[in-house]
Amino acid sequence: MSQQVKVKINTMDRELEFVTSLKTTGKSLFEMVSRNLGVHEIWFFGICYVDASGEEIWIDNSKKTLKDYRQYVQKLNYRVKYYPEDIEEELIEDNTIKYFFYQVRHAILNEKIYCPPDTSVLLASYACQARFGDYHNDVHNTDFLKKQRLLPNKVYNQHKMKPEEFHETILNMWLKHRGMMKQDAMTEYLKLTQNLEMYGVHYFEIHNKRGTKLLLGIHAIGLNIYKLSDKMNAIIMFPWSEIKNINFRDKKFTIKGSDKKSSDFIFFSKDGYLNKRILNLGVGNHYLYVRRRKPPTLEVIQMKEKAMEQKKTLHEQRTRLQSEISAREEAEKREKLYQNQLRSLREEVERSRNSLLEAQSTIQKLKDQLFELQRAKDELEKQQNELKYLMEKLEESKNMESVEKRKLEDEILAKQMEVAKIQEEVEAKNLETMRLQEEVEMAKRTEEELRMQQLKEIAEMTRREEEKELESLPENANDELPELVLVNEQLREQLKILQDKLEKSLDETKETELDKLHRDNLKEGRDKYKTLKEIRKGNTVRRVDLFENL
Repeated sequence: MSQQVKVKINTMDRELEFVTSLKTTGKSLFEMVSRNLGVHEIWFFGICYVDASGEEIWIDNSKKTLKDYRQYVQKLNYRVKYYPEDIEEELIEDNTIKYFFYQVRHAILNEKIYCPPDTSVLLASYACQARFGDYHNDVHNTDFLKKQRLLPNKVYNQHKMKPEEFHETILNMWLKHRGMMKQDAMTEYLKLTQNLEMYGVHYFEIHNKRGTKLLLGIHAIGLNIYKLSDKMNAIIMFPWSEIKNINFRDKKFTIKGSDKKSSDFIFFSKDGYLNKRILNLGVGNHYLYVRRRKPPTLEVIQMKEKAMEQKKTLHEQRTRLQSEISAREEAEKREKLYQNQLRSLREEVERSRNSLLEAQSTIQKLKDQLFELQRAKDELEKQQNELKYLMEKLEESKNMESVEKRKLEDEILAKQMEVAKIQEEVEAKNLETMRLQEEVEMAKRTEEELRMQQLKEIAEMTRREEEKELESLPENANDELPELVLVNEQLREQLKILQDKLEKSLDETKETELDKLHRDNLKEGRDKYKTLKEIRKGNTVRRVDLFENL
């Protein structure tokens, strides 16, 4: 009987525990965790641990077993390993978007990805919509925002603005997202973070043949070379479309290009162990780069169709719910109006009653005067007749007010019954919405086993071998870069006001090197994609020569 072991897996939102055999492979464990989390786009994810040096090490999905990772089985992490070129085009399911959102947001708040202050505030407003839904002033007041971690600490430290000023700006931007579904807010958040230079890049220290120390950045589009002092602006790029073979021997890493005229791109790392990690990430990113340029698999097509259907259903449900909420709010307004009318009516009745008492008092005084003056009998009779006439008029007035009052009370009662009926209809529709949501979740669970029968190709691609012949791109494959995602037009004015405030309140003594690099990029009109387009110019021969002469 094989020895059992308790395994702990941390995701960005929960901790999972499994009891399994030490003979369980990394592949089986990854499949088990993905199934448990309901993640179907598993080609983006992996399981990793942090070693004694603080480096993130990805578990090999080949034949290695938990016995090989025994000392780390209590502190494993389920994380995004590979990033797409275009968030909006590639991420399909809500669950995938959620885990990307959690991970990228954590990296920005902890300053692992540089994000300028103004963008941090804008992202915080989308994060609020993604986490809490629509803003409601009776719940999400400034005290509520104080308790949330909304911005990287350096944003507060570098500016003389009070936290309350930041929170007020975030709140005003949050209001602009009203009606946006949580998953859509996460997508908008990720689309903007895709613009950030350090987004989705894994960095490794290397050196060329001359011994110049540099940084290698591995990402979805290719391999970037950076100066040690600048993680934002790559100086050389080798697109995956130009790479045919990658291998290493000990500290030496060799990349063969598809251009036969070009010499090999060779660099060196501190040891073969680091080169193995570079190979692992390089092979995986190249595989997904080629995959994106092929016709989608049947599984992906079905996944997209189901996701679109679910989004359509959720949108319809939300539309109905919003309509019902509006109807309820309107009914509550009408009820309040009727209550105010009833209160006014009661006050009017009270005033009429007081007027009646005053009239009765006046009549009594008149009668006293008549007796005191001892008018003639005819005159007295005349006065009494007049009094009788007045009394009859008074009685008619009382009867008239009573009928009118009853009529108003009946009308108010009818309106109250109408409001109650509307409220009952809203509650019934809310129950129906909950039932439909439960059916959607049940359908997801029913199909889960079918959709996870085969481990995706990505789980097979990281092996212990030291050389990998890479798959060629399909003929006429498109290798254009994504476009820079622009800020929503409704938010641009607020963002410009914020930028002016931040510029005036900046304490330049607290700026980091990355802040200065970002400011220089703005002055020179550079952004992530402009830089990548510029360094992709020319051919592999030119890039290799440039690298070796650094």
